[in-house]
Amino acid sequence: MHAARLGAGTAAVIAVLGLSGCAFNPLSTFTTPTIDQIEYETVTPAVSDDALVTPGTLTVALDTSDAPQAMQGADGELTGYAVDAARALASRMGLKVAFVDASSAGSALGDKKADIFIGKINSTDGDVSSLGTCLYDAASVFGKTSDGGSLSVSTDTLNTSTLGVQMSSASQEALAKQSITANQKTYSNINECFEALESGEVDYVICDSTAGGYLARLMSEVSYVGALEAPSTLGVAGLSSNDKLCRAVSDALDGITADGTLEAVHCVWYGRMPYDLTTKTVSGANVQPGDSESSETTSSSESSDSNNETASSEDKSSSQEGTITDDDINKLNS
Repeated sequence: MHAARLGAGTAAVIAVLGLSGCAFNPLSTFTTPTIDQIEYETVTPAVSDDALVTPGTLTVALDTSDAPQAMQGADGELTGYAVDAARALASRMGLKVAFVDASSAGSALGDKKADIFIGKINSTDGDVSSLGTCLYDAASVFGKTSDGGSLSVSTDTLNTSTLGVQMSSASQEALAKQSITANQKTYSNINECFEALESGEVDYVICDSTAGGYLARLMSEVSYVGALEAPSTLGVAGLSSNDKLCRAVSDALDGITADGTLEAVHCVWYGRMPYDLTTKTVSGANVQPGDSESSETTSSSESSDSNNETASSEDKSSSQEGTITDDDINKLNS
């Protein structure tokens, strides 16, 4: 089985428009190429069908409640950063893509429900091999400027500012660990924190970077400032016993990382926030590997009633951070 990828479409457009070697007249009449005129590049599948759960298809397991990495769109279809990253992986491998819901790599891969898992990889997941990182996440600072430009903030600045933060969140713990004792205004979810930032009620918002980046990309004057802690990672994992598939997925992940595809997907979902959060941290913050990783997640509006409840976690007692609402998802799809 082969997957078709648009290859010579750009060349066909140039040929039809007559742009090669002559000036383009914006007043001239032009047409786009017909379907028959477009040539397709055939991509040979990177693995044989016997290495896959479903022939010709890369079946990807992910936590579909982990918004905005994976969530239900306004049309009911699965959408999110991890979903698009998975599509890019499958395309690079010459495969179709399918999704299944799973909370951990061990449960999905061990039961042969999926070929790979995208999410937080635990070392206790048995015969699971990490194939690489696809996302960084950390408690981070977001601020507002008149032009939405870059901000440089220190822990001293934060200590004299009013900070918006979700109540009982891991971000509050991150502030405490950095000995930041600024005036805090607490809100029930991140949406409310950002509304307060836009209105000038608070100077900065401290929240999970992925949730903040997702909301900030729609706000022209709000931008990412820096991380307050060492980032945690979301990765891609496969069964180590399926060596052929693991090698193919690892190569594909390296490919979409090196050619900028993964960073372009990241930009769509998280705006101007850098892909590698270690490149921009808050000045004065003690950001060292081994710091407690953020376990904050975002949820769709269907679970917003539980925003104030304390989420159970092996290493944190903080509540889940943030609400990504259906209204915000609709803005993305409009």
